[in-house]
Amino acid sequence: MIRALVADDSAVAREVVKDGIKLLGSKRYFDVTIAENGQQALNILQSKPVDIAFVDVNMPGASGPEVVAAMQQTQSKGCTSVVMSSSLNARVESVLKEFGAYHFLQKPFRAENVAEIISSYITMNECYPVLIVDDSATMRKLTRKILETSRFDFEISEADSAETALLAIKTGKFRMVITDFNMPGADGLELAGSIRELSSKIAIYMMSTNDTTYLERSAAFIGIDGFLKKPFNAGDIDALMHKLLGLDDPRFGKVRDVFSFLERERLKTGS
Repeated sequence: MIRALVADDSAVAREVVKDGIKLLGSKRYFDVTIAENGQQALNILQSKPVDIAFVDVNMPGASGPEVVAAMQQTQSKGCTSVVMSSSLNARVESVLKEFGAYHFLQKPFRAENVAEIISSYITMNECYPVLIVDDSATMRKLTRKILETSRFDFEISEADSAETALLAIKTGKFRMVITDFNMPGADGLELAGSIRELSSKIAIYMMSTNDTTYLERSAAFIGIDGFLKKPFNAGDIDALMHKLLGLDDPRFGKVRDVFSFLERERLKTGS
């Protein structure tokens, strides 16, 4: 069950959001709660957990940004928040981003726009088995913590070498591998090549402190899906997953290139 909140003082906007939720009714059961002002929305968030909230920016009682900011102190701390308005100024956008808002629906919008965001939410909450490969136990622990704070749901396993990783990958369990480049024995590039011999469907991302065009080009040639330049955070993971799964980039999320050399070449050519 997905617990949804629709908070807007406009009855028309509330109905459009509810219609969008109904479009996904065959995929999930939704428990929808309505709030007609900001204070009602806050009371609901404090009284019960909410999974996804559609919140109008301009409401009596409490504004949308105030509701999103207060959300972290309620039972709905992990709620995915989508704000709605005809426009956003830079100050409001900055506040919403600071407090973890996910996406923006520009009014007037259609039920299909709501359904697309909910579909992305459902995809984010599917379980993705991922293997972290690094000879450093500290780095594996740090990467695990970053994955656990992502918007996506991961089933996390670890390997301390390319050899151990390949044994695990041969089980066919994993959707994604995050591997360090610098490892004793076989390095990240060699591991990626071996994975590609086994499967073209496993997403491979390489962690490295290096930022060289040569390394990135070699990795791209082998067929890895992108780079994670250390240090990285949950926002970088979210951005990679949105690209991997073909999801619309959220308004308040990070947007990053999976290979920075491609971006550098675009800047050079002006294309």
